[in-house]
Amino acid sequence: MFYHRPGKFDPKAYDANREAKRRITSEGKAHGTIVFCGVDPVGWCQFGPKEELARIDRKRGYKPISPDAWRVTCLFIAPGHRRSGLAAYAVRESVRTMKKAGVRAVEAYPVEGERSATLLWSGTPRLFEKVGFDRAGALGKGSWIYTLRTRSWRPER
Repeated sequence: MFYHRPGKFDPKAYDANREAKRRITSEGKAHGTIVFCGVDPVGWCQFGPKEELARIDRKRGYKPISPDAWRVTCLFIAPGHRRSGLAAYAVRESVRTMKKAGVRAVEAYPVEGERSATLLWSGTPRLFEKVGFDRAGALGKGSWIYTLRTRSWRPER
């Protein structure tokens, strides 16, 4: 919910965040790919247009690559399923869904450096490079903007 909510965000407001996510999902204002292992959900990839995930616009150093690029803002793979390729699978399937919707460009904001798996919610550069994204610029200390062209597209100058 962090990227969906304008203003102050309380990560410990579990019930309120869960209800808000349910509401925006039912209104068609949230997009994502859920990864299953058998019948159990074990991960997700959150994505969407700028209007859904606008909080990134306020991040210092952020310069959009394309005004209509969609965004990948959150990844999660459950413990016990990490380092199995499921994060790359989730991103690839999310990109495939965005292509079907006519999205021409996708941005992602991975982080670099030694971090706990719980702090890798935006993915790593290596993950996005594996899926075909290119580094487009810096986004703060240890964070980057990565892009993927899905159709004819030229960055603004």
